[in-house]
Amino acid sequence: MIRKPAVAGRFYDADPKALRAALAGYLKPGPAPAGDLKGFLAPHAGYPYSGAAGGSVFAAVGKLPFDTLVIMATGHTMALKKGALLAKGAFETPLGQVEIDGEFCAALLKEKKLFEDLPRAHEDEHAVEVQLPFLQVLKAGGVKIVPILFNTNDAALLEEAGRAVGRLMKGRKALFCVSSDLSHYPPGDVAEMSDRSVLLALRQAMRNASPGYFDLANRLLLAKTSAWMDTTACGQAAMTAGAACALELGCDDFELELYTHSGKISGDDRAVVGYGAGYFTKARVKPAGALPLDAGLKAELLALARRSIEVCLKTGKTENHPLSARPEFNQPAAVFVTLTHGGRLRGCIGSLEPQGTLADMVCAYAGAAAFNDSRFSPVDAAALKKIKIEISVLSPLLAVTGAEAVKQGVHGVYVKSGRRSGTYLPQVWEHFDNKEDFLSSLCEEKAGLAPGAWKEKSTVLFTYTVDHFEEN
Repeated sequence: MIRKPAVAGRFYDADPKALRAALAGYLKPGPAPAGDLKGFLAPHAGYPYSGAAGGSVFAAVGKLPFDTLVIMATGHTMALKKGALLAKGAFETPLGQVEIDGEFCAALLKEKKLFEDLPRAHEDEHAVEVQLPFLQVLKAGGVKIVPILFNTNDAALLEEAGRAVGRLMKGRKALFCVSSDLSHYPPGDVAEMSDRSVLLALRQAMRNASPGYFDLANRLLLAKTSAWMDTTACGQAAMTAGAACALELGCDDFELELYTHSGKISGDDRAVVGYGAGYFTKARVKPAGALPLDAGLKAELLALARRSIEVCLKTGKTENHPLSARPEFNQPAAVFVTLTHGGRLRGCIGSLEPQGTLADMVCAYAGAAAFNDSRFSPVDAAALKKIKIEISVLSPLLAVTGAEAVKQGVHGVYVKSGRRSGTYLPQVWEHFDNKEDFLSSLCEEKAGLAPGAWKEKSTVLFTYTVDHFEEN
């Protein structure tokens, strides 16, 4: 089967000579990725809008020794329950044909719950096709492709499918490309806030080995932006699968190469489409998984927490924070807010897993710590003036095999046995001289267990770290 061009003359030039000239202008490499590159993100819009972004990443991979490119792309033309393959034959563009890696596709199709051979899904689809001329110019005649379309909302299936692709890539001279645009048709300022938050979420998902984080981030962002757009990333499914594939290949980072949107190119900011390009890499020095919060951002969050309590005092309600120009504030976050008076605890409420965006959780838990901690009477206006606020932003929970994995003075610990559970933040270590006393108190005072329950095989221990900061 030869799949004929569907968008030549619309998304890119149908004349081979003009197309090559355009590609030469787009293929301008930027700084090389810092880590070992296994895959990349490229947009799939018309070349006048996204060609420079796509060209920047293709230019970086052109000299790498690969003979197969797996393209995980957005399916725009029909609903898909699985990854949809065109499993044999070739794709044609004005520059010639690109052969499909039939052996690779056949191996994927053995995973019947994850993939299907569905040529119909590829007939009028542009998301794979627009990547091919870049590839043809860089690797004339030497690279086969594996074309896969995704658009399901089943994040578990997408992660499993991405992992399956990654397993098959091992031992081969293969790279992968995630073909995705970002926001669709919000005003330019909204697009930039949302798109940069999506790209940061992709990096955080890679650094914390959690494609589910990326899925949650997009759902939270869409809840804040639905008045302007119906998607935060039209290729969210392909991006989720791509992140899982990258993790399977040992990657632990996403490095952004270029961000832009159509308004920056056309000059019309009224309704734009966002484009991101970057690299899935294995860092030479493992990157930190914590959100990057500098002193200025921390000061803003503390001020936000105090204002939230003040608003609660006046109205009895906690307002959700709008979409922020700070991408960090739009990320899913597990947060605790602690109130102290004269060095003594006055309230502490939070969650061990992300329940909302960082800004929303700081607002909500500040109010809850002030008015809903059953151990204390509600804060009044006079008391608020004397209270100091501390915010703890948690890393993901990590299940450990025993107390030997708990680092004194470093880790917070969550203990769970049956229906009983409890946690101590790392700050609580200052009240204990040793690990045994810390864990025994945690079991007895917070979880309602026997003091030595942490030694039992039926008890599960989780560790985490925090980035904590407080008012002066």
